[in-house]
Amino acid sequence: MTILHVQRTSAFDKNDFAQCIATIQSNDALVLIDDGCYNLTHSMFNTLKNQHPDIKIFHIDDHAQARAVKIENSQSQPIAMAQLVELTFEYDSTITWQ
Repeated sequence: MTILHVQRTSAFDKNDFAQCIATIQSNDALVLIDDGCYNLTHSMFNTLKNQHPDIKIFHIDDHAQARAVKIENSQSQPIAMAQLVELTFEYDSTITWQ
């Protein structure tokens, strides 16, 4: 079973991202939205990529831009909100971390 993980909170404020990393599998995907976009600059993002180098990671581009998150050589693909809706149909289940 594949799971789309939607991360809405920042690891700088809460431990939801750590819990997400502990449960995510290599065939799952992760979408960073809202304050979850801050996780692109958190050290745990590298932990996730080291544990699951092939995992698909996306972020809502407008949300990252609104929070002035600098995305340099990121291993996350920018998407629009409409694409998030499309992704929910590609996975068996969705978990929102908030």
